[in-house]
Amino acid sequence: MALVIRRITIAVLAAFLMGAVLAVPATSASGPQAVAAKKAKKCKKKKKGKKKKGCKKGSSSTLGIPGQSTPSKPTAPPPPDTPPVLHVASVDVTPGTVLGGTPSTGHVVIDGTAPSGGQVVDLQSSASRASVPSSVAVAPGETSASFPVTTVSGNPGSATLTASIDTSQVSTQLNVVDTESVTSVKLERQCFTLGSFSSNRVSLDIPARQDTVVSLSSSDQSALQVPPNVTVPEGSMSAFFSVDALAASPPVTVTATLGSSQATDTASLYASPPATHAADLRVNPDTVIAGNGSTGTVTLDCEAPSGGTTVTLDADSGIGVPATVVVPAGQLSATFDITTAGDLADDQYDVSATVGADTPVHATLTIDSSLPT
Repeated sequence: MALVIRRITIAVLAAFLMGAVLAVPATSASGPQAVAAKKAKKCKKKKKGKKKKGCKKGSSSTLGIPGQSTPSKPTAPPPPDTPPVLHVASVDVTPGTVLGGTPSTGHVVIDGTAPSGGQVVDLQSSASRASVPSSVAVAPGETSASFPVTTVSGNPGSATLTASIDTSQVSTQLNVVDTESVTSVKLERQCFTLGSFSSNRVSLDIPARQDTVVSLSSSDQSALQVPPNVTVPEGSMSAFFSVDALAASPPVTVTATLGSSQATDTASLYASPPATHAADLRVNPDTVIAGNGSTGTVTLDCEAPSGGTTVTLDADSGIGVPATVVVPAGQLSATFDITTAGDLADDQYDVSATVGADTPVHATLTIDSSLPT
């Protein structure tokens, strides 16, 4: 019996002591947080190269309760990417002139790739004779889209087609006609020597609905003889005709006539191939960002003779051009590459072209850092 009472007494005493330990607040001087803090402090004071028993590398915060990890601070998600603001770069229509009731096709280009949901471009026509859909969607990852243009018969006129994204808009013209017209006559050469030449061309604005006769005339038949007319076949937009260069002459004008429409071209005639001179110089594009390139085109006043014509090129510092470019025999022009230094300041820079000892012809290339990249 005494043994039983003794065991009960020991159990009660043990329970009392355990309760006292559990009753100590975690933040008290003898609580688990204080004990953990003291332990961490001792670990920090340990000598370099020695490891104290009970000190663990990378232990959790001293504010944590032993046996529990301190929750990490949540990381904010990165902000979503802002999609670029897109603009209409260009819009055109092919063909640009149609017979009323004949369709055409529009083509719109934006200045970047369309996002994952595509890019809607609003469309509008200024005239009821030409109709376009209210909008066209540029597919994701693409930079352009096509759209149909329908027309109706009636008096000739033009319609302005506009493509827009918010306040960004670009327009183009569509001509709607009720009959064919002659748009150009192009002589084979600008400078003829004596002889016959068969690659002269007359062109219409729309395909001929039937065989269409275009009248021809020369301002000096004794120097440059042309036939009285040329026939454009049904379904075609052009036809070739021959001319005979009979005598040296100052410029002679050839006229093509269809109904109320006319077109002209002019050529000079020489007994032997004339000397050539630089007549024009152009750069395209004429405005670029520093570091970007362009293309130059030099044009002669007469076709280059056998062996071609060598043109000397020059440019302001920072603008790179080849030393020379050759216009091939029988041709009027030649192109060349233009480079620009990446550190060029915004300004206008000169490019020049010279044939022999002639006076140079000039073109201007503008550097503009505000252009979209």
